[in-house]
Amino acid sequence: MDQVTTDTRERVINLWARDGYISIPDGNSIYIWGFVDDPGKSAQLPGPILVLSQGETVTVTLTNHLSEPVSICFPGQSGVKAITSGGGESPVEPQYQDGKLVSLTNFAAPGQSLSYIFVASRPGTYLYESGTNPHKQVHMGLYGAIVVRPKDYMAHHPKHRTAYGAGTGTEFDREYLLIPGEIDPELHQAAENGQSYDIRSYKPRYWTLNGRSNPDTDLPNFAGHLPNQPYSAMVMAEPDEKVLLRYVGAGIESHPLHPHGNHTRAVALDGRLLRNGRVDLSYKRFTVLVSPGQTVDQIFQWHGLGYTPANTIPTLLPGLRNLAIGHTGMTMWSGSPYLGVKGDLPVDIVSYNEAGEYHFMLHSHEEPQITNWGEFPGGMMTMIAIYPTGTLGQHHGMLPITPPAP
Repeated sequence: MDQVTTDTRERVINLWARDGYISIPDGNSIYIWGFVDDPGKSAQLPGPILVLSQGETVTVTLTNHLSEPVSICFPGQSGVKAITSGGGESPVEPQYQDGKLVSLTNFAAPGQSLSYIFVASRPGTYLYESGTNPHKQVHMGLYGAIVVRPKDYMAHHPKHRTAYGAGTGTEFDREYLLIPGEIDPELHQAAENGQSYDIRSYKPRYWTLNGRSNPDTDLPNFAGHLPNQPYSAMVMAEPDEKVLLRYVGAGIESHPLHPHGNHTRAVALDGRLLRNGRVDLSYKRFTVLVSPGQTVDQIFQWHGLGYTPANTIPTLLPGLRNLAIGHTGMTMWSGSPYLGVKGDLPVDIVSYNEAGEYHFMLHSHEEPQITNWGEFPGGMMTMIAIYPTGTLGQHHGMLPITPPAP
């Protein structure tokens, strides 16, 4: 059931291409390029998440504050046009100079602006990224994600809180967007210094989810010391909830992502529902390989072994001295084998457990990608936290992600 629709709604989005810096947990600061929706901000990684409604006519105006031409490609969106200086519209097309391809689409020169217009005709998860020198500019951080809601989407109606429309089997209780990427700090430094940028020497040392490396991936949205990395990658849910995980492959490499706790059920690829008429073609996976430019929509559920809210499976709890993990006495475990019960901890031991929740890893299965320049843990890793029923607020697992009120 692959719906296509148009209507009269209009949406205007302004993006600026700028430079800036991001932080890595090992103490390094990395120079980046990125899109922002505020002209007063420096680059963010990834760019703003654009949540659209199916059928909206969308105008995106790009203003380029970088030292070379920049453009935006919208993979999966049909009929994209560029608005000319005279106000007319023409289909986007590759750009050539002296017979050489310089951009996959119309671009904005340094200091100039360019507008694109398209109709968000199909629900799904999509990428947007620079189409000019993409081997350089996408790697530098000029990318973001688009979520198109189906035309019958209603956030507070369970049957209509779906990824692809009522009756498609894509109902969800919470949703999270995870954008894997990677960074070669030497190439980023070359761009910062105006030196030759040779993609043939590409060798990533850092791997990111939503622009952050672990353990920063587990911090909340808009963490104060990460101003240019606004989005958390941590997944929070309650037992039996359907969690929609939207993967967006923004990097150059493929990334095998694996959540502990259960398989995921892939329901769509590249914004296309895995269904042929009434035949459900969705499938379960232990690990999902996210390729460059690819998007994968999945449903994750955690039931637990024999889980019921009142379950009191008898078990032998370990001694207090065995509850602490690490020489500093940190722990991610409450001392209870079941949700919602917190055991006593020794004096001066700090618990990261808020309400007796379980924590599972979600990470890349390619081991170098879960390090920060070779140091473990780090990189493309985050946590899935399963909280006792009725614990989480409605704001957990909602898109768009909005900054807190000043």
